[in-house]
Amino acid sequence: MEGGWKKLLVFGTVFLLVEVTHQEGYTRKYILVNNLKSWIKSQSYCRAEYGDLATINDDRVIRAINRMNWRKPFWIGLYDDVDSWKWSLEGEHFYTAGGRDYRQWQADQPDNAGEDEHCVSMMEDSFWRVKSCTLVKMPLICFRDAEADPYVLVTEEKSWFEAQSYCRRHHTDLVSVTSQSENQKVRRRLKGNQTVPEAWIGLRRDSWRWSDGSSYSFTKWGLQPVQVKNSKACASMQNGKWNKWKCDEKLNFLCQKITEVTEPGSISQAERRSFDSEDEVAD
Repeated sequence: MEGGWKKLLVFGTVFLLVEVTHQEGYTRKYILVNNLKSWIKSQSYCRAEYGDLATINDDRVIRAINRMNWRKPFWIGLYDDVDSWKWSLEGEHFYTAGGRDYRQWQADQPDNAGEDEHCVSMMEDSFWRVKSCTLVKMPLICFRDAEADPYVLVTEEKSWFEAQSYCRRHHTDLVSVTSQSENQKVRRRLKGNQTVPEAWIGLRRDSWRWSDGSSYSFTKWGLQPVQVKNSKACASMQNGKWNKWKCDEKLNFLCQKITEVTEPGSISQAERRSFDSEDEVAD
């Protein structure tokens, strides 16, 4: 471990380091780099030198990182994947080549505005736009497989998730729209009821993801002072809380390096020095 510390200090960019041993049999070493970079350049640096930008999966890790006593914001590996659109309807036989990627966005859409605008509706003019998945309620269009007329307009207003549940319970799923011709067919169903100017379709995106591909659901959001619109959003950490920034902002950043532990649950001397007590790292 002494050689590792000397190597980090020689380059003059690394400020602090802390290690956390996980019960699954690996150690995640966190390296805070005192160098201002955009999120993308921070990611590239971390991948080249250590492994990746930091993934944070529980409060124990938050406490360990806080002991670095670094008060300025720094990048972590969480980013808002604005291209993660996915159809609710599963099954390859429902899609032709390229069909999953068909889109008919309104001119200003998607605008990446709002915390929960990750679900898609179709307007009566056939164009699509994003809405809050939970706060907005509207009619919906279901798909029913193996029917001569597969499109069902439901005029009862529901949130997107309520609409998905309804379609799966009563039909097959929310409708997928995979071509221009299919878009026109769904539009005709919508225009057939003049009281319904807009309805949910089955497109939604997952939003926040970790740079290393981890699927942890743990979050630690603080206040969100920066409204990120028409731009990819990335997450920073400051005083134990996460916040959104435009990804081209230049901040310090936290890298991670993962190594296997020969005896899972054991704690090296270096790790003990990173905590007030062994209880803080016990699983």
